[in-house]
Amino acid sequence: MKILHVVNNYEPSIGGTQLLYKGISERCVKQYNDEVEVYTIDSLFGSHSKNFSAITPKEENINGVFVKRFSFLRIHLKPIMFINKIIAKFGINSNYLNKCIAGPISSSLQKAIYNSDADIISASPSGFTYMSYPLKRHQLKNPKPFVYQGAFHFRDSDTEHHISKETLAAIKASEYYLCNTEYEKNRLVQLGIPEEIIVITGVATDVEAFANGDRNFFRKKLNLEDDDVLVGYFGRLEKAKSIEILVNAFIEAYQKNNKLVLVLAGFKSEYAITLQTKLSTLDKKFQQRIFWQFNLQANEKVNLYYALDMFVLPSLNESFGIVFLEAWSCKKPVIGTAIGAIKSVITEGKDGLLMQPNDINSLKEKILILAESKELRNEMGINGYNKTKENFSWEAVTEKFRNTYINAIKKFNNVHRRI
Repeated sequence: MKILHVVNNYEPSIGGTQLLYKGISERCVKQYNDEVEVYTIDSLFGSHSKNFSAITPKEENINGVFVKRFSFLRIHLKPIMFINKIIAKFGINSNYLNKCIAGPISSSLQKAIYNSDADIISASPSGFTYMSYPLKRHQLKNPKPFVYQGAFHFRDSDTEHHISKETLAAIKASEYYLCNTEYEKNRLVQLGIPEEIIVITGVATDVEAFANGDRNFFRKKLNLEDDDVLVGYFGRLEKAKSIEILVNAFIEAYQKNNKLVLVLAGFKSEYAITLQTKLSTLDKKFQQRIFWQFNLQANEKVNLYYALDMFVLPSLNESFGIVFLEAWSCKKPVIGTAIGAIKSVITEGKDGLLMQPNDINSLKEKILILAESKELRNEMGINGYNKTKENFSWEAVTEKFRNTYINAIKKFNNVHRRI
């Protein structure tokens, strides 16, 4: 089978979608001898980001997967973001402007997708221009079956969503929709997506890839004592991840337990630099307990997880949170936000704790609970490790993806034979 995966970012960029499609792509090649291409943009950061860091080369083979990176237009971002901000003050939400901001605006990428000779196209995440393919393919000489992976970050409110009519139409026009959780499926059904086209795949991580971490590598680097309790975040360093909530909760918790230390890790960004500057005004006693680690390599990431005593993701919007699986693979307890998707991932009190959204005091309390009990941290970490091995292996998730691809091809061919 020849597979085309289209994603906004791919390795070496870091993020949930990047990790998911990298894993699926490589295992389709390795386990099933499929031919897999990935089309993506040529930046470490998203097409909608103010940051740009070029990735080269434009084409390369990564573990058997053919990766092609495309340039995209960025000159329009600042003026359109400014206009969008102004009209938002009047309660106006422009889907057209949002789509222009999201992009990627790239004629070369669009042409490559439209001319693909793949047997199946699967793309993610929702909101980007290439996700409208199922609405436009009828205009093409050689249209392809399409599997939509939205990675929607639903809020808890059943009445609140920011999914455009065009996006819902594109999902309905696709052969299948892949979702991460039962919660995501239920929300989409409420919005009118046919239940029969939704497949719950979950996400995955390679537990074995995290088997040989060195707990002391980063603890020595940060000059930590044996009894220091290291709280950590790893992921995209952006405002949407509520990192300032974590910093403020840490400061509050530190005043109750002065053995706490915080490390923030990810690719260096404009937001990270701004937050670093802001933190430089803190009292020295806090500054000396907050560390940054930028642009870590894969082995360094594993060592960082091993150095932690707990992992925290305070984000208000997540479709799953692959980083929870990574932390559990290293037998670390986790703290996440008590929102729909995350509540279906973390079992409260068993493998992690749930904080109230955007609540500094709630997160402070959760940090202190774990900080004060090494036994509880160990117990939750082991429970999370067992859950990950049993439910979120690459073999199981790849099989779900690939079976959906096969069914999508059959479904598409049956419809087109009738036409």
